[in-house]
Amino acid sequence: MLNILNEIFEQISYILSPPYCASCRETLKQRTILCKSCFAKITPVTSIDIKINAGYVIKVIAISDYKEPLRSLILAKKSSNYLASKQLGQLVWQMTNVKNLDFDYIVPIPLHWTRQITRGYNQVEVIAQVIAKECNKPLSSILKRQKFTKYQLALNKDERAKNLKNAFKLKKINSTMFQEKHILIVDDLFTTGSTLINAANELIKLKPTTITAVVVCRVT
Repeated sequence: MLNILNEIFEQISYILSPPYCASCRETLKQRTILCKSCFAKITPVTSIDIKINAGYVIKVIAISDYKEPLRSLILAKKSSNYLASKQLGQLVWQMTNVKNLDFDYIVPIPLHWTRQITRGYNQVEVIAQVIAKECNKPLSSILKRQKFTKYQLALNKDERAKNLKNAFKLKKINSTMFQEKHILIVDDLFTTGSTLINAANELIKLKPTTITAVVVCRVT
């Protein structure tokens, strides 16, 4: 009886809210984020390492290059599309190796408070929340963005490094919690690595064993 009721409820939900592709808006027969055609456009990229200092090297994992269909989902944050952010979190979980990583805490890259008020939320934090729910690991918003920065894509390499210098600061926390732990940083887009490097420079003050990063897209 319960199975029959569930099937009826599912059929009604399909009528009231038909599933569609988050990219091309094509109507779908099943509830998935992307249709087969849009999904096929995603080309996986290999992970890369970025050196922070002599003791820390961060592995950066990404779904793909900064192209469609993921590009539009990332840019949807500018129109406060909360659903797109959740969908990005689900895609990161499904399409990267993050589910097989050994980490203790998930740290999202923060927004400056002015941008957060304008958008109503932080897209990266929503992505991190999805990952945290899937793996049952704590989300730790321990970084503060103390400097208003320009959008990285609009700057050249030197300008990007200067733009992010001293942009992040650790909040007042119990730092011993993170000693010899494994930290996962979450961001939506990797360009030159300036954001992750500056964030990591604060996190290494906690003396974690490793820091790994996962992003939706990486500009190659």
